[in-house]
Amino acid sequence: MPRRAFLSVLLTPILIFLTSATGLAQNVSFFDTKNSPSLISFGAGIFNVNDTDGGNKAALFQLDVVPGVSLVKFGESFYVQPYAGAWATHEGSIMGYGGVQGLIPIGQRFEARPFVAIGVYDNGGGRELKSVALFHSGISLFYVAQSGWRFGATYTHQSHGEILSSDSENPGANNFLATVAVPWDKLFN
Repeated sequence: MPRRAFLSVLLTPILIFLTSATGLAQNVSFFDTKNSPSLISFGAGIFNVNDTDGGNKAALFQLDVVPGVSLVKFGESFYVQPYAGAWATHEGSIMGYGGVQGLIPIGQRFEARPFVAIGVYDNGGGRELKSVALFHSGISLFYVAQSGWRFGATYTHQSHGEILSSDSENPGANNFLATVAVPWDKLFN
């Protein structure tokens, strides 16, 4: 994906939200620990799901941790939280990353969690992504159970975006996972 197209895809949702959030400006808070649950999420799925030659698909296992603090909170409709995670494939590819994750409540029982991070990648015996440093971005859609557990699906994308590498080839990888997110206090109590 060319650099300009990648940046457009990355920045467009943020700009749309910011232009529509001017009415929420009086309800903005920073470093809020209310209504932002600490979560640990586990996902399993397919790495490089859109591979057509059959040589680079792999089983994917992912772990993310989201601390219970909002870096920025816009009323009750949008939170930005820090997060960190890692994933591995059965072919030996691994990636660790850190970034920010949005929390957008959708009614009482659903939420969307878009995220973007930067991380370090080692292809092991798997797909060559032409850079050690990669962007990790995507979205999780969850059903929130009464207990606070979340069940859903996650789409992720990794690439250097022609920003983190001098290589003009940017193969990237698209992945789908089934995901369970558990409130930290439910897991250890």
